[in-house]
Amino acid sequence: MLLIDGVKYELWTPSSEDEFERVVKEHAQDIFGEESIYLDRKQKLKSLSGIGSIPDGYVVVFGDSPHWHIVEVELSSHPLHEHIVSQVGRFISGIENTRTQNNIVDAIYDEITKDDFSMLRLRKAIGLVDIHRFLSGLISKPPILTIIIEEATPELREAIRILRYPQIKVVEFQTFTREDVGLAVHVHLFKPLCEPAVSLPLQPLTTLSKLDSVEIALKHWQMKYPFISIPARKDLFPDSETKLTLETDIGVIEAHFIPKYRRVALSKWFKAHPELRAGDKIIIKVIEPMKRYRLEIAK
Repeated sequence: MLLIDGVKYELWTPSSEDEFERVVKEHAQDIFGEESIYLDRKQKLKSLSGIGSIPDGYVVVFGDSPHWHIVEVELSSHPLHEHIVSQVGRFISGIENTRTQNNIVDAIYDEITKDDFSMLRLRKAIGLVDIHRFLSGLISKPPILTIIIEEATPELREAIRILRYPQIKVVEFQTFTREDVGLAVHVHLFKPLCEPAVSLPLQPLTTLSKLDSVEIALKHWQMKYPFISIPARKDLFPDSETKLTLETDIGVIEAHFIPKYRRVALSKWFKAHPELRAGDKIIIKVIEPMKRYRLEIAK
């Protein structure tokens, strides 16, 4: 039982791994960080001996310390010893095969290049480095095997101990639904694998009224990816790739700004505002030109 402001929430158990996978994918950036791309393509990992297995997903992390994850989503109700030792053991065997590594690089490259927004995010991180070359160097390194489960049981710990692989992480991802309402109102409880964003003090809003601001009408495709397009105002916004500090109602966000496309990625903020629709307007108020801004929903 979880009690929030007097409201009771009950632990929810997914009915299947497929249902749990959909929830995990939806919150992949919350788990692995903003500088990550989650791919659920079922590229088979095949060892030289011909024994293979298929992971639930891959994650490419392209921050200050690039690395990658092979993801296995499990339910604690399954026979974990059999699933984890057998499944993950095959992963470990498979990823040592150079041909398999090349296949994974090609599969991830194909998925990323299909999505313009993923391309933009990765290009922002790696600069002029060829994307395929970046992925080849990344996948040649041992991955982190990440197991996401709704309850970390003693059986899971025993299975991991038997594997003896040095880079295994477990994310216990729990979901609680509001009593008498169900999944329509829910909260998730988990520990992210990424470092939390740096919290910066908010500037009093009374000083913002004197500063310039721009109003932006949201487009459907902006919310889908999600990002916002900023007007070409060289007096207010930078003309080089950087991070903009946005003060929002959910805290301070350090957002990537790509001047070529005049775009700022804001996935966490959009997730916090599911009520927004195409045509709604937002306002960006300038606190410190080229650096610090305030993001608000127009009333």
